[in-house]
Amino acid sequence: MFRRVVPSSSSSAQNGDMLRRVTTSSPLIRDDYIPRTVEHIFINYRLRRVGMLRAFGTDVGTLYNLCDPGYKENLSLYGYPDGTWDVQEARMLLPPNLPEPTVGINLARDRMRAIDWVTVVAEHCDSWLLSLAFLFGVGLSHDDRERLFERINGLPTLAEKVKEYYPGQLIQSRIQQANLEN
Repeated sequence: MFRRVVPSSSSSAQNGDMLRRVTTSSPLIRDDYIPRTVEHIFINYRLRRVGMLRAFGTDVGTLYNLCDPGYKENLSLYGYPDGTWDVQEARMLLPPNLPEPTVGINLARDRMRAIDWVTVVAEHCDSWLLSLAFLFGVGLSHDDRERLFERINGLPTLAEKVKEYYPGQLIQSRIQQANLEN
């Protein structure tokens, strides 16, 4: 397994330097499960994407605060196959055969407008999700890989969703609201 266990009894859990949203409706999928069919790979992709959409949507203030450059260096945003998300230091969290998410999402945070920073992080997460999906699909036939690509391509990217979520300066108000709650 490649992540810390978070108790599912609470709606949000804090474990050391980690904060992850956990919902009771999240399906139970083990981390060491490697999907082998188009349907299972797509479900894995979609659930990881849902977790990241939560990070960019309702939890954007928490994401922004967790990525404080003074807090820790080289942070990465992880999406999990149970629909949760996590920001952690980059280290050997993943099995060696899985691609690593973008390292250092927090380094440029204070030098960019919030919407630009969130969009860049979303673009990097899109890339990581695609690399995971096609790594899992390496054993698929040409037709199955094409079907997988069509299914994934039918969904809007995380960057497109971020731009849809935050027209204008709405993101600043979400971040300020999260800072007031803390």
